Amino acid sequence: MSTVSSAGSRRVTTAAAAASTPPTVRQGSKGPTVTTLQKKLAAAGFNPGPIDGDFGPKTRAAVLSFQKAKGLAQDGIVGPKTWGALNAGGAKPPSKPPQQGTKGTAEAFVQKALAQKGDRYVFGAETNLNDPNPSKFDCSELVQWAAHQAGVSVPDGTMNQVPYFKQKGTTISVAEALRTRGALLYRPGHVAISLGDGRTIEARGSAYGVNIFSANGRGWTSGALIPGLKYG
Repeated sequence: MSTVSSAGSRRVTTAAAAASTPPTVRQGSKGPTVTTLQKKLAAAGFNPGPIDGDFGPKTRAAVLSFQKAKGLAQDGIVGPKTWGALNAGGAKPPSKPPQQGTKGTAEAFVQKALAQKGDRYVFGAETNLNDPNPSKFDCSELVQWAAHQAGVSVPDGTMNQVPYFKQKGTTISVAEALRTRGALLYRPGHVAISLGDGRTIEARGSAYGVNIFSANGRGWTSGALIPGLKYG
Protein backbone atom coordinates (compact mmCIF):
# COMPACT_ATOMS: atom_id res chain seq x y z
CA MET A 1 0.00 0.00 0.00
CA SER A 2 1.51 3.35 -1.05
CA THR A 3 1.18 6.54 0.98
CA VAL A 4 1.86 10.21 0.32
CA SER A 5 3.16 12.36 3.15
CA SER A 6 1.40 15.62 4.04
CA ALA A 7 4.53 17.51 2.95
CA GLY A 8 4.44 15.71 -0.39
CA SER A 9 0.75 16.52 -0.73
CA ARG A 10 1.43 20.20 -0.10
CA ARG A 11 4.18 20.18 -2.74
CA VAL A 12 1.83 18.62 -5.30
CA THR A 13 -0.92 21.14 -4.48
CA THR A 14 1.47 24.10 -4.73
CA ALA A 15 2.87 22.85 -8.02
CA ALA A 16 -0.62 22.40 -9.43
CA ALA A 17 -1.64 25.92 -8.39
CA ALA A 18 1.49 27.39 -9.96
CA ALA A 19 0.85 25.49 -13.16
CA SER A 20 -2.72 26.88 -13.34
CA THR A 21 -1.64 30.52 -12.88
CA PRO A 22 -0.99 32.32 -16.20
CA PRO A 23 2.44 33.89 -16.66
CA THR A 24 3.13 37.40 -15.40
CA VAL A 25 2.39 40.10 -18.01
CA ARG A 26 2.96 43.85 -18.07
CA GLN A 27 2.90 46.79 -20.47
CA GLY A 28 4.61 45.69 -23.69
CA SER A 29 3.50 42.05 -23.38
CA LYS A 30 1.60 40.57 -26.32
CA GLY A 31 -0.23 37.35 -27.06
CA PRO A 32 -3.11 35.12 -25.94
CA THR A 33 -2.36 35.59 -22.22
CA VAL A 34 -2.90 39.34 -22.65
CA THR A 35 -6.13 38.65 -24.56
CA THR A 36 -7.33 36.56 -21.62
CA LEU A 37 -6.39 39.36 -19.24
CA GLN A 38 -8.27 41.96 -21.30
CA LYS A 39 -11.40 39.80 -21.38
CA LYS A 40 -11.30 39.28 -17.61
CA LEU A 41 -10.79 43.00 -16.96
CA ALA A 42 -13.72 43.88 -19.24
CA ALA A 43 -15.92 41.28 -17.50
CA ALA A 44 -14.99 42.82 -14.15
CA GLY A 45 -16.06 46.29 -15.32
CA PHE A 46 -12.62 47.76 -16.09
CA ASN A 47 -12.26 48.77 -19.75
CA PRO A 48 -8.86 47.64 -21.13
CA GLY A 49 -9.42 49.15 -24.58
CA PRO A 50 -9.52 46.86 -27.63
CA ILE A 51 -9.35 43.10 -26.93
CA ASP A 52 -6.32 42.66 -29.16
CA GLY A 53 -3.67 40.84 -27.11
CA ASP A 54 -1.53 43.98 -26.86
CA PHE A 55 -0.79 45.21 -23.31
CA GLY A 56 -0.75 48.95 -23.97
CA PRO A 57 -1.42 52.07 -21.86
CA LYS A 58 -5.19 51.53 -21.65
CA THR A 59 -4.81 47.94 -20.49
CA ARG A 60 -2.26 49.06 -17.89
CA ALA A 61 -4.64 51.79 -16.68
CA ALA A 62 -7.42 49.19 -16.32
CA VAL A 63 -5.06 46.90 -14.37
CA LEU A 64 -4.14 49.74 -12.01
CA SER A 65 -7.82 50.53 -11.41
CA PHE A 66 -8.56 46.86 -10.76
CA GLN A 67 -5.63 46.52 -8.37
CA LYS A 68 -6.78 49.62 -6.48
CA ALA A 69 -10.32 48.25 -6.20
CA LYS A 70 -8.99 44.94 -4.81
CA GLY A 71 -6.51 46.49 -2.38
CA LEU A 72 -3.52 45.06 -4.24
CA ALA A 73 -0.16 46.71 -4.89
CA GLN A 74 -0.78 49.16 -7.73
CA ASP A 75 2.15 48.41 -10.04
CA GLY A 76 0.34 47.65 -13.31
CA ILE A 77 1.95 44.19 -13.41
CA VAL A 78 -0.30 41.16 -13.56
CA GLY A 79 1.31 38.48 -11.41
CA PRO A 80 -0.10 35.65 -9.27
CA LYS A 81 -2.04 37.90 -6.85
CA THR A 82 -3.72 39.94 -9.58
CA TRP A 83 -4.49 36.80 -11.61
CA GLY A 84 -5.93 35.26 -8.46
CA ALA A 85 -8.23 38.24 -7.91
CA LEU A 86 -9.33 38.19 -11.55
CA ASN A 87 -9.98 34.45 -11.48
CA ALA A 88 -11.95 34.82 -8.26
CA GLY A 89 -14.58 36.84 -10.07
CA GLY A 90 -13.04 40.28 -10.35
CA ALA A 91 -14.12 43.43 -8.61
CA LYS A 92 -16.96 44.74 -10.67
CA PRO A 93 -18.15 47.94 -9.02
CA PRO A 94 -21.85 48.16 -8.19
CA SER A 95 -23.85 49.64 -11.01
CA LYS A 96 -25.09 53.16 -10.42
CA PRO A 97 -27.74 53.76 -13.08
CA PRO A 98 -28.53 57.31 -14.20
CA GLN A 99 -31.66 58.94 -12.89
CA GLN A 100 -34.65 57.93 -14.96
CA GLY A 101 -35.68 61.55 -15.54
CA THR A 102 -32.55 62.36 -17.54
CA LYS A 103 -31.60 58.98 -18.98
CA GLY A 104 -31.03 59.00 -22.72
CA THR A 105 -31.05 62.76 -23.37
CA ALA A 106 -28.36 64.79 -25.06
CA GLU A 107 -28.70 67.43 -22.36
CA ALA A 108 -27.96 64.86 -19.64
CA PHE A 109 -24.87 63.82 -21.61
CA VAL A 110 -23.70 67.45 -21.88
CA GLN A 111 -24.34 68.16 -18.20
CA LYS A 112 -22.34 65.10 -17.14
CA ALA A 113 -19.40 66.30 -19.24
CA LEU A 114 -19.68 69.89 -18.00
CA ALA A 115 -19.60 68.66 -14.40
CA GLN A 116 -16.07 67.38 -15.05
CA LYS A 117 -14.74 70.82 -15.97
CA GLY A 118 -11.36 71.29 -14.32
CA ASP A 119 -10.41 67.61 -14.28
CA ARG A 120 -6.99 66.51 -15.51
CA TYR A 121 -6.21 65.24 -19.00
CA VAL A 122 -4.20 62.02 -18.97
CA PHE A 123 -3.56 60.25 -22.26
CA GLY A 124 -4.86 56.70 -22.08
CA ALA A 125 -6.80 57.43 -18.86
CA GLU A 126 -9.24 54.66 -18.01
CA THR A 127 -12.17 55.45 -15.75
CA ASN A 128 -14.67 53.26 -14.01
CA LEU A 129 -17.74 54.09 -16.10
CA ASN A 130 -19.94 53.79 -13.00
CA ASP A 131 -17.84 56.29 -11.02
CA PRO A 132 -20.02 59.41 -10.63
CA ASN A 133 -17.02 61.74 -10.44
CA PRO A 134 -13.70 60.59 -11.95
CA SER A 135 -10.69 62.90 -11.76
CA LYS A 136 -8.96 62.33 -15.10
CA PHE A 137 -9.87 61.70 -18.73
CA ASP A 138 -8.59 61.67 -22.23
CA CYS A 139 -10.82 62.96 -25.02
CA SER A 140 -12.62 59.74 -25.98
CA GLU A 141 -12.90 58.54 -22.38
CA LEU A 142 -14.83 61.69 -21.44
CA VAL A 143 -17.29 60.97 -24.25
CA GLN A 144 -17.63 57.31 -23.31
CA TRP A 145 -18.03 58.04 -19.59
CA ALA A 146 -20.57 60.87 -20.03
CA ALA A 147 -22.59 58.77 -22.49
CA HIS A 148 -22.65 55.87 -20.04
CA GLN A 149 -23.76 58.18 -17.25
CA ALA A 150 -26.58 59.40 -19.51
CA GLY A 151 -27.70 55.82 -20.13
CA VAL A 152 -26.14 54.83 -23.47
CA SER A 153 -22.99 53.02 -24.55
CA VAL A 154 -20.33 54.08 -27.04
CA PRO A 155 -16.91 52.51 -27.70
CA ASP A 156 -13.70 53.97 -26.35
CA GLY A 157 -11.09 55.50 -28.65
CA THR A 158 -11.70 57.87 -31.55
CA MET A 159 -10.50 55.15 -33.92
CA ASN A 160 -13.42 53.01 -32.74
CA GLN A 161 -16.03 55.72 -32.31
CA VAL A 162 -15.89 57.18 -35.82
CA PRO A 163 -16.61 53.87 -37.65
CA TYR A 164 -19.17 52.93 -34.98
CA PHE A 165 -21.25 56.05 -35.63
CA LYS A 166 -20.85 55.59 -39.37
CA GLN A 167 -22.13 52.03 -39.07
CA LYS A 168 -25.04 53.26 -36.95
CA GLY A 169 -25.88 55.93 -39.53
CA THR A 170 -25.55 58.88 -37.12
CA THR A 171 -22.70 60.82 -38.73
CA ILE A 172 -23.52 64.46 -39.52
CA SER A 173 -21.70 67.38 -41.08
CA VAL A 174 -19.33 69.53 -39.06
CA ALA A 175 -21.62 72.52 -39.59
CA GLU A 176 -24.58 70.62 -38.16
CA ALA A 177 -22.52 69.32 -35.23
CA LEU A 178 -21.38 72.84 -34.37
CA ARG A 179 -24.99 73.97 -33.92
CA THR A 180 -26.25 70.80 -32.21
CA ARG A 181 -25.85 70.65 -28.44
CA GLY A 182 -24.45 67.25 -27.46
CA ALA A 183 -23.18 66.36 -30.93
CA LEU A 184 -19.60 65.16 -31.33
CA LEU A 185 -16.86 66.85 -33.33
CA TYR A 186 -13.96 64.83 -34.67
CA ARG A 187 -10.57 65.49 -36.15
CA PRO A 188 -7.79 62.86 -36.47
CA GLY A 189 -7.06 61.50 -33.00
CA HIS A 190 -9.40 63.84 -31.10
CA VAL A 191 -13.06 64.31 -30.19
CA ALA A 192 -14.96 67.15 -28.51
CA ILE A 193 -18.56 67.62 -27.38
CA SER A 194 -20.37 70.49 -29.06
CA LEU A 195 -22.29 72.92 -26.86
CA GLY A 196 -24.25 74.06 -29.92
CA ASP A 197 -23.09 77.68 -29.65
CA GLY A 198 -19.63 77.60 -31.18
CA ARG A 199 -18.05 76.16 -28.03
CA THR A 200 -17.08 72.70 -26.83
CA ILE A 201 -16.54 70.80 -23.61
CA GLU A 202 -13.61 68.43 -24.05
CA ALA A 203 -10.53 66.82 -22.57
CA ARG A 204 -8.20 68.74 -24.85
CA GLY A 205 -4.69 67.91 -23.67
CA SER A 206 -2.36 67.86 -20.68
CA ALA A 207 -1.85 71.64 -20.88
CA TYR A 208 -5.61 72.30 -20.88
CA GLY A 209 -7.40 69.52 -18.99
CA VAL A 210 -11.19 69.25 -19.25
CA ASN A 211 -12.66 72.64 -20.05
CA ILE A 212 -14.82 74.75 -22.34
CA PHE A 213 -13.16 75.94 -25.55
CA SER A 214 -13.98 77.72 -28.77
CA ALA A 215 -14.84 75.27 -31.54
CA ASN A 216 -13.91 77.67 -34.34
CA GLY A 217 -10.98 77.02 -36.66
CA ARG A 218 -10.07 73.71 -35.07
CA GLY A 219 -9.84 71.55 -38.18
CA TRP A 220 -12.85 69.34 -37.50
CA THR A 221 -13.39 66.71 -40.18
CA SER A 222 -16.68 65.05 -39.16
CA GLY A 223 -19.54 65.13 -36.72
CA ALA A 224 -21.81 62.55 -35.12
CA LEU A 225 -24.86 62.09 -32.94
CA ILE A 226 -24.85 59.41 -30.23
CA PRO A 227 -27.38 56.64 -30.89
CA GLY A 228 -29.94 56.35 -28.10
CA LEU A 229 -29.76 59.95 -26.95
CA LYS A 230 -32.73 62.26 -27.50
CA TYR A 231 -31.59 65.52 -29.09
CA GLY A 232 -33.32 68.81 -28.60
